[in-house]
Amino acid sequence: MMSIGWTTTADRESAEKLARGSIDEKLAACAQVDGPIRSFYRSDGNLESAEEYRITFKFISERTAELESWLRANHPYKIPQWLAVQAQSVLAEYWQWARESQGGSDARGPALEAAIELSKKGNKLLRSGNFQEAEEVLLEAVELDPGNAYILVGLGDLYRETRKFNRSISHYERILSIDEQNVFALRGIGDAYRGLNQHEKAIHYWQRYLACNQDDIQVMTRVGDSYKKLRNFSESERFYKQALAVEPNDRYALLGIGSLYYKAEKDTEALQFLERLLALDDHYVAVLTMVGNVYRRRQDYERGIVYYQKAVDYEPDNTFALYGLGDCYRWLRKYSEVVRWWGLILEKEPRNQVMHSRVGDAYFNMGGDEKALEHYQASLKIRFDPYGHLGMSRIYRKQGRLAEAQECCLRILDQAPEHLRGLEELAEVYRESGNEAGLAEALTSLAKLAGK
Repeated sequence: MMSIGWTTTADRESAEKLARGSIDEKLAACAQVDGPIRSFYRSDGNLESAEEYRITFKFISERTAELESWLRANHPYKIPQWLAVQAQSVLAEYWQWARESQGGSDARGPALEAAIELSKKGNKLLRSGNFQEAEEVLLEAVELDPGNAYILVGLGDLYRETRKFNRSISHYERILSIDEQNVFALRGIGDAYRGLNQHEKAIHYWQRYLACNQDDIQVMTRVGDSYKKLRNFSESERFYKQALAVEPNDRYALLGIGSLYYKAEKDTEALQFLERLLALDDHYVAVLTMVGNVYRRRQDYERGIVYYQKAVDYEPDNTFALYGLGDCYRWLRKYSEVVRWWGLILEKEPRNQVMHSRVGDAYFNMGGDEKALEHYQASLKIRFDPYGHLGMSRIYRKQGRLAEAQECCLRILDQAPEHLRGLEELAEVYRESGNEAGLAEALTSLAKLAGK
């Protein structure tokens, strides 16, 4: 890629000498002198000012170290000013001209012109999503000009977009072997390693990228995401906060840090960032559900319902929001609403055993014993379910069918001898049937279980 660097001298003659010399040595493609300018600085603690001339160098990035070394040897100042940055965007034709001017391309004449046209066409095809044709064009271009970083970045990006991450990495590595600070290759190779779930390697390259582009909040957020995957909470938090220091309303950073705190059950901090995100855009269904879960954890069921309801408004089949709504209404003892929302889950997932037993409980609490039995029996047809047997026992006991209730409890304890609620229900069955020996045995088992 290309870089831009600046230095200053005390007079025009020395400035022009440096400018000409950098071009003669092919260390820069272009050097511009402007001035006089007035510089202000401190020397020995005193405010000073001086008239100077500024030289701006445009050069291919792989020559950065050579140009810096040459300036040290040829600059009239003992400690010269030298600042260089890598260009984020460069006209393809200008980049090709600069490479040719500095001897950075083996291609010449018609071959170079053909490589330029092919690289432009290939990158245009890549941006439009025509990956197969883009690959053919870019491979043809790189044959004409094998060291062209612009073409290699295009191929790296193409293979990354098509999830051929190892091929992508090999192209980015070729660029970095020529120019170790190439920001497009550093960012791309980090993304490719993330695609391979190799987050430590991704972080390594992204941090090198951030040394060149300190304010790229997208990459800061990606580093935060990868540290979160690695369960490094403190580093993840640090990078999300760095991104938010640059742009307080960045949605990805707000989502990243909010979900980080959510998973750590730091609910106050999670709400701080997730509700900020929803104030910017409340269409994030996953975030609405997370916030609903936080309020449900806090037993603030009414507020939880508000967020779950909005999530369902946007995405009617969202199981997490439907479950949250049903659970909030269960705690509020509004059982018809429980049946309504959890019933929608069962329409999608008719073999959801947990939902069958819980909808059965809701019907039982509403006095709908027959509907409750239907759901308990549906659960038990799927596989063993202690809660389905418990529900059936409660109905049978309510109907005076104590032998059947006892059988349900014994089936639970046959599979799970220390099942607390199974023992408690069996004790009630024995109490109501007047079975003193059975009751004493059940209470003894409960006492043993409590003493463990």
